[in-house]
Amino acid sequence: MNDQHHPPYSRRHFLRLSTATTSAWVLGSTSLFAANASESQAKVKLYRNKALGCFMGAAIADAMGGPVEGQHYKRIAKLYPDFQGLLKYGPPGQPELRPGYALSADPGNVTDDTYIRMDLVRYLLANDPPYSVEQFASWLVANGDFTNWWQTAVKPLRLIEAGKANAQTSGLTHRQGGGGGWWQPVAILHAGDPEKASTVTSDLCRIWKAPLEQDILSSVVAGQAVAFKEGSTIDSIVDAILADSGPLAQKLFTRAVELARKANNKEQLFELLHQHCLVKECTTDVDGPMPPHVEPIEYTDGPYAGILFAEQQPFALAYFVYGQGDPRKTLLPAVKGGRDADSIATNTASWLGAMSGESVWPADWIETTQKANITRMNLQQAAEDLVQRGLKHNTVRLDVL
Repeated sequence: MNDQHHPPYSRRHFLRLSTATTSAWVLGSTSLFAANASESQAKVKLYRNKALGCFMGAAIADAMGGPVEGQHYKRIAKLYPDFQGLLKYGPPGQPELRPGYALSADPGNVTDDTYIRMDLVRYLLANDPPYSVEQFASWLVANGDFTNWWQTAVKPLRLIEAGKANAQTSGLTHRQGGGGGWWQPVAILHAGDPEKASTVTSDLCRIWKAPLEQDILSSVVAGQAVAFKEGSTIDSIVDAILADSGPLAQKLFTRAVELARKANNKEQLFELLHQHCLVKECTTDVDGPMPPHVEPIEYTDGPYAGILFAEQQPFALAYFVYGQGDPRKTLLPAVKGGRDADSIATNTASWLGAMSGESVWPADWIETTQKANITRMNLQQAAEDLVQRGLKHNTVRLDVL
């Protein structure tokens, strides 16, 4: 274990770090950079900007989607007519704040997805590469704070701790779905290297995931890593996701992208996705059959969500394609489209933030989200620390940024 060289960050210490300056690491080790110092500084500055765009985009999306999570898109439109930013938690949307969801009603507060993502950050900062699923599981059991985790995700870790499961295979019997919005830190460390980002994600997520969801998730993160590349576009990111996907994931992603390109407005996109892409059950095989059709409900005031990746991640990609690089046209529909809105929107925003940088996000969204969570976690500092880590271990491909 590399922890003996890098003492684990306490959660309290890590989450409450004040924002540090970046000047100490800009030049770092000269072996990491090209000979031209000004070009090196420009590349690092770009890396930092895209990392903050990716990481803060995920947090903003989580905070924006949290209050409307698990609802029908027509109910969201009825209760929150044409909202344009971060919402307060509570009625008329989600009625109850609680651990494993959100802890404060103020706009900008994140949900369990971001709390779990921050534990992944802590693991990546406390250990040197190469990473392994066994090391990850052991570290989480010893150091994770599961207070605000989605408790379903804690169950396989408890089985591993008790010796009743092993990290390599526990995902084969674990309930599938959920946990799709945790993995941006891997893409940030391996910015510009989609193959490595995919491989690391596929290995670490074995705790929870069977083959199909491993495949879908690793392709999502590969797309995030490609988004860091110089000249990346929506099409190049989509191509990278499809290239990394197995047969079934390719079909699911391709269907959603085609629907996004047909839609003339967000309401039409909602109707197309709900008509063609809802998933209630699905194989766990990477080359299995397409999921059976699910007839959409016209309207409901009750819970209305799907957490399987066969639905969730194609939805996320559809909104990314539909938004055409515009932050409001991209993220707001991903939230207003309902279902598992926070998790869907998180990856939609991650692709856009990594492609376009932190400045793509409205300044008030960034400020509100950072300030709303600062007593529990420092989101911007977490992104800064990941950048430092990527530079220190030369996992980022600066040459392609």
